[in-house]
Order: sequence, then structure tokens, then C-alpha cells
Amino acid sequence: MSNNLPPIDISIVTHNSERWIGKFFDSLVGQAYPTHLINILLTDNQSTDRTLELCNSLLESHNWKFKSFNLFNSPNLGFGYGHNNNLSKGNSKYFLVTNVDLEFANDAISEIINTAISDGDDAASWEFRQKPFEHPKYYNPVTLETCWSSSACVLFRRSALEKVAGYEERIFLYGEDVELSYRLRDNGFKLKYCPTAVCWHYTYEYANQVKRLQFLGSTLANSYIRLRYGSLKQIAAIPFMYLKLLLSPPCIENQQSALLENIYKILQNFLYFLSTRKRSKKLFPINKWDYGLMREGSFYSYPQQVITSLPLVSVIIRTYKGRLPYLKEAVASVLNQTYSNIEIVVVEDGSNEAKKYIEQIHRINKLTVVYKEEPKRGRCHTGNVGLSLANGNFIVFLDDDDLFFADHIEVLINELLAHPEVSATYSISWQVSTKLVSLDPLIYKEVSHQTIYRQKFSKLLMLHHNYIPIQSILFDRKLYDLYGGFDESLENLEDWNLWTRYCLNDDFLLVEKTTSMYRVPNSLNQLVSRKQSLDSYYNLAVEKQKKLKLTVTRQEIMNFYQDMSNYEPIKVSYKSKLKSFIFKYDFLKKIYFFLSVVTKNRK
Repeated sequence: MSNNLPPIDISIVTHNSERWIGKFFDSLVGQAYPTHLINILLTDNQSTDRTLELCNSLLESHNWKFKSFNLFNSPNLGFGYGHNNNLSKGNSKYFLVTNVDLEFANDAISEIINTAISDGDDAASWEFRQKPFEHPKYYNPVTLETCWSSSACVLFRRSALEKVAGYEERIFLYGEDVELSYRLRDNGFKLKYCPTAVCWHYTYEYANQVKRLQFLGSTLANSYIRLRYGSLKQIAAIPFMYLKLLLSPPCIENQQSALLENIYKILQNFLYFLSTRKRSKKLFPINKWDYGLMREGSFYSYPQQVITSLPLVSVIIRTYKGRLPYLKEAVASVLNQTYSNIEIVVVEDGSNEAKKYIEQIHRINKLTVVYKEEPKRGRCHTGNVGLSLANGNFIVFLDDDDLFFADHIEVLINELLAHPEVSATYSISWQVSTKLVSLDPLIYKEVSHQTIYRQKFSKLLMLHHNYIPIQSILFDRKLYDLYGGFDESLENLEDWNLWTRYCLNDDFLLVEKTTSMYRVPNSLNQLVSRKQSLDSYYNLAVEKQKKLKLTVTRQEIMNFYQDMSNYEPIKVSYKSKLKSFIFKYDFLKKIYFFLSVVTKNRK
């Protein structure tokens, strides 16, 4: 095995880290990756506790287990300085930067190295997935590319890191990883996320904890990053952002004086960061004190217990002719899932355009793949065929233009197994307004990302309207066995009818984490057409809802009234009347949709 694997350098920087040292090295020694291929490079930044003593003890007891074990003493000049020191002492092709307050899953390093080996030379880094709290930043569900990578645990290609001269040493702590990521991308490199490589990072003692060093370091680094990568407007915002912090209620001790020290440092380094501005025209997102899109559920906690017997999950994908480019992306998001026991069921309506592609996927992947072509009968029929072909204990739909984030199935199945009283789990999903540039090759622009639904489960509310996007829910197969599939008289709103029938006698559970996304058109004409198509089936869907019988408790009725009082269309019923008038006239309808899109995009 080790003959085909490269040696790697593991870079560690410690500072008063004695509480973490033992478990960190236990997880390192227990790796499936051969430890005799690992070079340990450890720089201690003037620890005043027993960290150095423990490191020397580990050097004596663990030295023989690794290819090499090197310990360096350094003045405390920051996180980046310490790792740059380690970088100068090593020579392996891959350089793994890691915090010491974490533990590696047994196969983590093997997963990350195998991924790196399979990627091209334009990939500079591969970020581990953190548990129990995954970093909530956005990554591409198809390519797994990301705008920036956390340096809590990340593998670098040494040549890329050396090309950009390592970390920016004027950023002491926090934000240095964003700056390095942007500099790598500015030099033409890609950054990847590797969700199958897991480390357990114990950075927070509790949800939403505010740490002094993180608060001050990240706000300082944000200003430096604005100076180097931001627009003139983003740079001009720096004093106003600090003024707002100075006037806000403090969240750390001596906040005002500490922020004034930050401002002094910004003035000191202002010209340095401006004189080393970005060279490329790439997008370097800066969003207030953060960077890029953030998914909800930053403090969703992954369970530590391991599921020993993984039940089969069937992913049903409906498609039709002309959709192959979209289908390939949807399938890629399934192949990127962190949950391994998955069956993909693809049903094509009225053609067999996707057959060769699906057969190829079946040959090169371990997953079971089922394909069926059907006469042109519509989306409900293809959905029902998919349900009849599914072998899984649990089932989830994925329309061909929707995407899963890598942990979608893992999160939903974990919660479903942990709550035997429910028959389905559903999570938060992004609605992505998408502008199509080209279908083949598939090129598009994601104009906006919005969370439209965040509704806790209510049977009565489901009778009134659908709040569960089709790809966001995973359900027990027994629901299909008991209540059947889609009503084929509905070509739209079929999922609303299905979820209502499935929850008449069973409960669902909302998981408050963004784990999937569904596309809606950004084109005005397409928006109008989509609305008309949905409206054409609304009355029929409502009539079918009226025929369903539901037994509810008094408390459920009270909860329903509370939900309805917060339901936007009820609170502004006069707007509904106005819409009814507008939608009678095509020219007014187009003006309405145009203004809606413009307003949404500005937000």
C-alpha cells in the first residue's frame, strides 16, 4: 500500500496547548495512512504551560513511529509565522497544516491524500470537513471548489504554497487562512473541499461562543483583506464598520480600547497591504465581517456515535431529453455524498439520451445505479416509476436541476434514525435564482441564494401550503408502501399532495441546516411561465387537499393559528387582492415580475 503513497509533512504550531497534545497524537498514530510516511514538523510559540515538556516526551516516545519528528522553539510571532517556519524545514510534496485542538478520523489523511493525488496540478489545497460543527461557508456541490479554506486542518500542495511564499505574517491569528486562500486563487490555483476527510475540531465550548482573540484577530484581518482584495467601496467601509463596533454594546472585555489598538495597527500597515494589491480580476468575496456565502446551521452538531449498519438510501432523479448537462451535475452531487450506502435511480421521460452516461457512472462507481427509460408520460409518472424501482429503506428525490451539498443524506438519515417517532426528516434549502448562459456546455450564473422555507413541521399548515421543497426531504419507505406515489392527474404541485398524504398519520422533523439547493429561473419570461404553470394546477390541488381527512389535537390547532399569524400572505392579504387584479393583465403581470426580480437581486 505505502509503495503507491507519497510521504507528507504535517505542520503543527502550539501555544499553551497541553490539554490537546495527547489526544491529537493518539489520533495521528492511529491513522490508516502509514505513519512511517509522515514527517512531523512542530513549532512551539513560547508556551508557558507544559506543552513543550509534553512535546519533548512525545518526541522520545513517538519518534520511531514516524518518518521524522522535528521540534522547533520560536518566538510567538503568530500562527502563520510558525507554519512558515515548518514549511522551510520540510520537503515533501504535500504539506498538511493542522491545529492541535482536534482529532483525525481514522481514514482522514488517506482520504485527503487520495483526493489530492487524483486532482490536477492547478489544485493548491484540500480542506478537511470539521465536526461536530462544520464550517458553514459555501462550496460548489458539484466541483467541491471553494473561495477560501480554513487552516484549522488543510492539505497544501507544497509547490503552490512556496510559489506564494506561505502565510502573510502580518496577520497574527484568524483571517490568515482567508488571505492565503485569496492569494493562491489570485495566482491561478483552485481550492477544494474534501468532505469525506473528517477531523473532530473542538474549537467552541458551546454554540455561538465569542472568543476574544477570534473577535479581535478576525476584525483586524478583515480590514487587511479589504485593503488587498476589496473594491474601493469595500475599503472605504472600514472606518464606518469600526465606528459601528465602537458604538455597539461590548461582547468582550475592554472592547473599545482593544478596537482602538486594531485601528492603530491598520494605520501602520495600510500602505503595505495597498501596495501588494491583487493582480487578477477574480472574485474575492467580502461580506461585512465575513467572506462569501454562509449556509445556515453553523452550530448543527454532528453526532459522535457511528452508525454501524448503514441502511440503503435510494435517490430518485427524474429527467427528460435535453437535460443531460443538468443531470450530470445532479448525479455529481450525489456521488459527492458523505453517506456511502446509496442507490441512484434515474427515470427518463420520453427519451434515452441519458442512458450511456448512466451506464458509465454504473461502471466506474461503487454505488448501485438503476436506469429506466419511459414513454412520454410526465413527471408524476416518472416519479412513480422511480418509486417502484427503488430498493432503499429510505427514499429522497432530486430533480435533475437541483443539487445536494455533500452531507445532505448523512444529516437527514442520522436525524431520522435518532428519532424513531418520525417518518421523514427535511432540512433547509436554498432557492437559487439562476441565469442560464449556455446549456451545452452548461454555463450559468447564480444570481441570488435565498432561504424561502424554514418552517417547523405542522400537519395543518401542510394542508394549507407546501413548505418542503422536494429534494430537501428524506422519508421512510413505509410511507410509499402505505400511501402510494404521486397523483398522476397533477403535473405540478404533485409534491404538496404527496407530503400531505404522507403526514396525515405520521410526523416529520425539520433539521435546521442548509443541505441542498434548488434552481428557479432568473429570466422574467421564464418566471411568468413558471408561475402560470403552477397556478394552472392550484385549484385542482386544493380540491384534492379538501378530500383528505386529518385528525388533530387542540394544541395542534393552536399552533396552526400561531403559524398562520406569521404567514406572510395572511398578514398582507391586501397584497393578494392587488396581485389578483394585476395577474388579470399580461403587461401588468410582466411589470410585477420584473420589479420582484430587481428588488430581490438588490437585497
